[in-house]
Amino acid sequence: AFHDQYRRLAAVARRRKTGALLLVLDVVQLRAINDRLGYGVGDDVLRTVADALVEATRTTDLIGRHGGDEFVVFLPDAGGGDADTVVNRVLERITTLSVKRGIPTPIRCNVGIVYAQAPPETAEDMLREADQDMLRRRQ
Repeated sequence: AFHDQYRRLAAVARRRKTGALLLVLDVVQLRAINDRLGYGVGDDVLRTVADALVEATRTTDLIGRHGGDEFVVFLPDAGGGDADTVVNRVLERITTLSVKRGIPTPIRCNVGIVYAQAPPETAEDMLREADQDMLRRRQ
């Protein structure tokens, strides 16, 4: 579903020549949260991150779950300069929601970002570059 919608949105961004961002968010220590506090809390953490992404992005953006502890956000019609603004808005929303919901542990996310003036037909290249960016930011 994510990849099909990505292809459609990427094609529109290429035609319009508007560029796009792709963000990868990795929930830090999700396995440890599950082990220490239970899977119910782990599920609450994942729901909180998902809800924060929905609230902090536009309705035209595409959000998906990528693996057990990662989320992906594709933002068509976004410039490279928008990345920090979007990431800060998402992280602030995660913090606000987790406090409001009484999540018993801070939710931390590693983030990888990639900008493409002409997003490729499939998401794989952008995902790989965003993962590499996330690894660089961790070091």
